[in-house]
Amino acid sequence: MRARWLALLAGWTLAGCSRPAEMPSSFDLATRLAASLTALPSPLATATLPPSQTAPPSATPSVTPSPVPSDTPTTGPSPTETLPALPPDDPRTGLDLRTPDYRDGFAARFTWGEQAHAGAVTTWEDERLKAVDTLADANAWWTTTGPNAVAADFYAEITASMGACSGRDAAGFAVRVDLSSGYALEVSCDGAYRVRKFTTGFVDVLRDWTSAEAIVQGPEAVNRLGFMAQGANLYVFANNLRLGEVIKDTSRFAGSFGLYAMAFDTPGLAVYFDDFELWYVTN
Repeated sequence: MRARWLALLAGWTLAGCSRPAEMPSSFDLATRLAASLTALPSPLATATLPPSQTAPPSATPSVTPSPVPSDTPTTGPSPTETLPALPPDDPRTGLDLRTPDYRDGFAARFTWGEQAHAGAVTTWEDERLKAVDTLADANAWWTTTGPNAVAADFYAEITASMGACSGRDAAGFAVRVDLSSGYALEVSCDGAYRVRKFTTGFVDVLRDWTSAEAIVQGPEAVNRLGFMAQGANLYVFANNLRLGEVIKDTSRFAGSFGLYAMAFDTPGLAVYFDDFELWYVTN
């Protein structure tokens, strides 16, 4: 049974696909995505997601499973620090932000996929997920959660710590992910953010780069990123503050979560991720 579990685990951590993405004319870039896990529906997910595909050899990461971890993420509430009251118009009103429905503090390995290839390396290191974008280009490679962290309507947070960076080098947090499709919030070294929609082979910019005082800038900056999806309504946050107004899109309604580093100016950009928390939205 253990050998079978490890075989399944190794399958989870492989890249699902690698395809070029076409941008609008003002963003004449080619973007490839690598999702590391089949997004399986949770009891609260409302959409059935297709099985993963075998990656071409050039995009298949090198993965060596370790023994079964004894410390696994919790699926129940985990008390957090006292937070200030939300403003009346905050879409998170009604959620108990002190007690997530699911929490992963990265104490255990293989709760997220890992990958290693020419474009990116993602590994578990010192109880954090380390994502490295090896080339300063328009390519993005994400790694995703396991089947316990799949949702339709939700609010989710992750802590992103930048390494050496400049300009639009960014940390990426993707949601409603299925292979190479999903929505992504990117927060840059110079204090800006953007929101993009990835559909296999294509990329749409839902909100272009916008500066935000809520974002901590510079190398070694630490930001708490938040993403809320409720039906067609998408909201993004940094350090508990909402970034801009609601974004509406009806393309995707369920999936897993993804993390990645996005190097524009700094080859080998490293971003460290920790303390993933998830709240299910049921109304």
